[in-house]
Parts: sequence; C-alpha cells; structure tokens
Amino acid sequence: MSNTNPKSRADALVARGRTLIEKNRLPAATDLLNQAVKLYWAAGDFYSAAAQTGNYGWALRRLGRADLARPYLEHAATIFDDIGLAEFAERHRFAANDVASVLDPVFLASLPPTVRGALERGDGAALQSALDALPVAEQQQIYERLTAAGVISNADERQADTAVQQFEPLLQAVAAVARGEQAERVDVEAALEDLERKGWRVRRPVQKIWQGERRPGPLLYGLDPSDTALVQRVLAILETP
Repeated sequence: MSNTNPKSRADALVARGRTLIEKNRLPAATDLLNQAVKLYWAAGDFYSAAAQTGNYGWALRRLGRADLARPYLEHAATIFDDIGLAEFAERHRFAANDVASVLDPVFLASLPPTVRGALERGDGAALQSALDALPVAEQQQIYERLTAAGVISNADERQADTAVQQFEPLLQAVAAVARGEQAERVDVEAALEDLERKGWRVRRPVQKIWQGERRPGPLLYGLDPSDTALVQRVLAILETP
C-alpha cells in the first residue's frame, strides 16, 4: 500500500471502515476515517474529505446515533462551504439536526409509541417499520404531519427542476429497471453508489422502489429537497403508461 498515492490509500481505508461500521465497531471505524481524511487533505482532495466525513455521519444516523453523527455532518458542511459547494453544505447541515429536537413535544406525545421512539432515536429504518404496521389512513395522516413539520421534505419547483434536469437519464434508467429491464442494472447501481459517495441519498429509496415500494412516505423520509425531487421524478415516470 505504501506505493499507492494518498487518495487510493484513503479510499481503501474508507472501504475498510464501512465494513467495521456494519459490525458496529465504531471506534476502529472512526480511526480509519480520521486516517483517510488526513490522506485526502494531503492529496488536495478536499471534496472527498468532506464527502467521506459526511458519509460517516449518515452511517451513524442509520445506526440510530444522531448524537454521534452530528459533529461529522457539521464538519462536512463546513468543508463543503469552504470549497464553494453551498448546496452540499446545506444538505449536511440540515441532516445534523436531531429530528426529535425540532418537533413539537405535544406532536411527539400524540404519536404511537413505536413511531415516537424511532423519531427520538433518529432511526429511519425503525420509523418506516413502525409506520408500515399502522392502518393506511393513520400512516397517511402521520406522513402529512411529518411533512408539515419538515421531517419529510417537499422539493420546491426550482430545486426539483435543477436536480431532475441534471440526472434525468439516470432516473429514466432507474425506472426502466423497476419495470423489469435488467440490462443496465449494474451500471445504474454503480452510478447510484457514486452519487452516494458525493453526498446524495437516493440509492436506498431506489432499492426500495425496485422492491416494489411506491408510497412516497417511506421513500422520502429523511431526504433533503434535492434528493426528494429525484425520487419523486422516478415515481412520476413509473406512473406514466
């Protein structure tokens, strides 16, 4: 490994760190991340330093550790600001906020215990499971309230147009796979992984779409406006005969 350049060494450390995160070995994963970020800085790859710091924050949120995720997401936002990527900075800074802390206590208390618990832990997977277990009418009511509270994002028209125009070919390919056309699936998955490394969060919703999910609530939970726009566009394509 000593003969490789700093960026390649950093990428290898990040890959090892992902494996450790999946095993919940967070101290070791954190150490690898710190080593990788130093190498990215040494290579002048400030974008990767920000993106991988942010990705670590996203991973911690998925584990239900919003408290640990916050400093990584905030640090990523600072780096993105420094390199002139304001949109990426805003996405990470928004994610750094603990969802439960911005919700009205009365609203939280009115939710079913499983839904409230998932929100308080910042556990998106548990929230989706809790909502899926509710009657459809109650699900829709809670989705609407979470949207109004800003937990589930609605993309405004300008953001939607910008995001969709940029990624329209990929979104069409995603929809094609959902309809059973598997020829380009490997390429599409590679493109989605690349987007995730750059801070976008559409890979998981796309996988759910491929599994048959079409309800906006479970697909859009926790997404920022730009990611929301992309997922909404895929759903719109699938609704077109």
